[in-house]
Amino acid sequence: NRSSDLEEKEEEMEIKVVERKQQINVQEQEIMRREKELEAQVKRPAQAEKFRLETLAEANRQRVILEADAHAESIRLKGEAEAFAIEAKAKAEAEQMAKKADAWKDYQDAADRKS
Repeated sequence: NRSSDLEEKEEEMEIKVVERKQQINVQEQEIMRREKELEAQVKRPAQAEKFRLETLAEANRQRVILEADAHAESIRLKGEAEAFAIEAKAKAEAEQMAKKADAWKDYQDAADRKS
């Protein structure tokens, strides 16, 4: 009788252990399901948004660099054009002065011959 009570208790304990293992297994599966759900609903969209924002930031950075390069090139070209204009004006003035000097010399030579 006592032996059968002991066997009965042992069976009950084994049943409880098996039931507890099954509960743990169900809980582990629920955890895995929730992790997959979290991955699908939160992590992937967050990663996609992060990628989108990084892409936009890089595009904006490139735009700013290109605009700055274009502005610098514009300033350089304007400076070159101004330098060319100044040089052309200086050459024209130098030629005009040389012609005046030649004319003045011719005038003085003609005056010297008359006297």
